[in-house]
Amino acid sequence: MQENKILRYPPKEFADSISGMYAPFEKYVANVVPLMLEHAWTMKMEKGTTTLEALMNCAWIGRLITLDTRVIDVVKQTEIPGWIPLQHQLIKRLDQCSGEEQLPGMTHDCMHLLYPVLKERFQDNYHFPSKEFHCWWYTIHDDNTHLALHLVNAYQPGSPFDQLHHFLTTMLKAVEQAVKTYPAIRVVSCGSWLNGLAKFQYIWPDSFREHVRILNATGGFGPGAWGQYMTMDGGFNEAKAAQLRQTGIHPYPLTEARSTVEEVRAHLHKIIALTP
Repeated sequence: MQENKILRYPPKEFADSISGMYAPFEKYVANVVPLMLEHAWTMKMEKGTTTLEALMNCAWIGRLITLDTRVIDVVKQTEIPGWIPLQHQLIKRLDQCSGEEQLPGMTHDCMHLLYPVLKERFQDNYHFPSKEFHCWWYTIHDDNTHLALHLVNAYQPGSPFDQLHHFLTTMLKAVEQAVKTYPAIRVVSCGSWLNGLAKFQYIWPDSFREHVRILNATGGFGPGAWGQYMTMDGGFNEAKAAQLRQTGIHPYPLTEARSTVEEVRAHLHKIIALTP
């Protein structure tokens, strides 16, 4: 398709830095996109939503294809060159799929359209880049009172939990810098599927587990939900994908949990002192 050649990289002001970090992982992207297409079809059939609504519920698809922040907005996404014609082709193929036995053919046809776009970003031996605080970075919300922490596994192919002291100290540095820059911060949150892991809960105070809410158990517009389908080395987690296909629900739902900044700082100081 001629439109595919337009969808390479968006203008800088619309560049999606998050999807840009995931797009180079060939094994992950080439498998999670078909998984999301299949899941969108299943949700459409089971819930009676429109195909566009089903795709928007799995909007990580559009982000990985376009690398454009506008794609999660049904109005603004029309400004992305080449995206709407390609989206219409995807919708057409999902609508033509009338049963589960046709899912492999549907995803194959969709990937035939998408692969020329996706492969432009693939890189051999790619790993997540180190952020300012290695794994961690943050955003500020609610009149500078709310600190939201975000992370990627910058320890690939290892685990941050295998380098726990460094993982914790860099987290604390992120919190301390944020508080110094925005002294009105009262709350620290994290929105991620990782909130369901006991070893991730350990790095937060008890109140973090007590103040948690599900944001999306079946879809999601980012790696907070769909990142769980990446293996430690940047591959694709077939076991978790099989669970989603069987249940229609993520193994770990996307949740947001939060604690006060005082609790987070005190807890981090405490467990850092106990961690070799």
